[in-house]
Amino acid sequence: MTIPIRSSRSRLPLLASGVLAVSLVLGPAAAPPAFAGEGGGSHYMPGTMGDFAMALIGPKGFYLRNDLVYFEGAIGSVTLGDRIYSSASQDVWVNTVKGIYLAESGILGGRFGAVVSLPIVIDASAAGELVSPFQRDMSGSKSGISDMTLTSFLNWASGNSHMSAGLSIFVPVGAYDEDNIINLGRNYWSFDPIFTYTWLHPQRGHEVSVTTGFMFNTSNEATDYSSGTEWHLDFMLAQHFSKTFALGLEGSVLRGVSDDDGRLLDRANVVLPALGLEPLGGFRAQYFGVGPAVVVTQRIGSTDVSFIGKYLIDVEHKNRFDSDYLIVSAAFKF
Repeated sequence: MTIPIRSSRSRLPLLASGVLAVSLVLGPAAAPPAFAGEGGGSHYMPGTMGDFAMALIGPKGFYLRNDLVYFEGAIGSVTLGDRIYSSASQDVWVNTVKGIYLAESGILGGRFGAVVSLPIVIDASAAGELVSPFQRDMSGSKSGISDMTLTSFLNWASGNSHMSAGLSIFVPVGAYDEDNIINLGRNYWSFDPIFTYTWLHPQRGHEVSVTTGFMFNTSNEATDYSSGTEWHLDFMLAQHFSKTFALGLEGSVLRGVSDDDGRLLDRANVVLPALGLEPLGGFRAQYFGVGPAVVVTQRIGSTDVSFIGKYLIDVEHKNRFDSDYLIVSAAFKF
C-alpha cells in the first residue's frame, strides 16, 4: 500500500507502504468471488500484496487507499460451490477500500500499524459446464461486499533497509450459497503471517521490495472442503526517477504446499475420470505472474496523492483461473 510522504534524507519521495493482504482482494488484500484452493482460487489475489516501497511506512496518522481491480479468465475442471464443473470462466470488477493507521511507536523497537480492507464487488459473472450432480450449462452474476481483511504489523528501519512483520486475517463476511456458481465470499477464514522487506537507495532511487507469507485456511463447512496451505511471494524492482514518478517490474508467485481435501474433492476425483476427464488430485495451486508498474504523485489541494497502476500478466498457472490482473489505485494521508 503506497502512501506519499516527504523525507528529510533525500529529494526522492520515499513512498511509504504498510503490509497488506489485498486483499486482496484483492484483495486486493481480500479476494473476490469464486476464484490451489477451493474454486480455483483463494484469499490470495496476485498483484495485490506487491507494491512500491512495500515496507517503507509514513509518519503517524490515518491514511486511505482505494484499489480498483479487473480480471477475467478460464479454468478446466473445478469445483464451484457444492458442484463439479468440467470448465468455467469468470469476469470480475472489484473495488477495495483500505483504512490505515500508523502509530509513532510500538513494541520490540518497531512501529505499529493496522489496516482494514473492505472489498466491494462491482460486478462478477461466471459460466461453466456442470457435470455433477447433473449435466447442464450454468451461469450467474453477483455484486456486493466480499470478505474483509484485518491486518496488524510492526515495522523497523535500519539505513536503507526497511522491514515489516505482521498477520492478516481474512474474515468471511461475503454472502455465500453452495448452490451458486459464483459467490461474494469464500465461506472460510484464512490466516496469513507476512514478512516484508524493502531496500531503497535514497539518492539513486533504486528499489528492491519483497513480501512473503504462508496462508492457512479453515474448512468451508457448507461444502466440506478444506483448502491447503499456500506460500506466496510478491516482488517489486523499481527505479524512482523523481519525487513524483517511478517505474517498476512487479511479480507474484504462489505455490500450494499441502493438498486440498474433503468430501467434495473426493467425489470430483471419482466423477471426472468416469467422464474421461483428468482427476483433480490434491488440487495444489501454482501461479507466476509479472508485469509493469508505475506510480505518479500529484499535489491536490494540501495533500499529496499517489496514483498507482499495475498490470500483471499470467505466465504460469495450475489449478487457478488463467487471469491477467489490471490494478489502478490511489492513496493519501488524511
